[in-house]
Amino acid sequence: MKMETTKMQMHLNHQPFEQIKAGTKKIEIRLNDDKRSQLKMGEKVEFTDLKTNEKIITEVLSLERFQTFKELFKKYSGPIIGSPETESIEELDRENSEIYSRKQEKNFGALAIHLKVISRIQ
Repeated sequence: MKMETTKMQMHLNHQPFEQIKAGTKKIEIRLNDDKRSQLKMGEKVEFTDLKTNEKIITEVLSLERFQTFKELFKKYSGPIIGSPETESIEELDRENSEIYSRKQEKNFGALAIHLKVISRIQ
């Protein structure tokens, strides 16, 4: 009997996908919604590049929950989350609010997913 490891699937824009693949982006920032709140340390996450459909498999090293994205950005910013070193907490928070509404943020909070790439699928 073949054992399947549980893999959560997520999609990424091309640039953050490439940053995770290269190992420069080590933390994926997501809304801690119903799907993401199921994640566990050691679990595999398959990311698909929305531009090329390339896939990579990552392993969750740790998870950190925050009430707001701003709190998360106070702890993490720059290349480790896929942003320029020069970007301020306010800029990061404003850009992120274009992805997730303040209502979503209030309802679910923010999640920092610490990752490492374990394999690439072409």
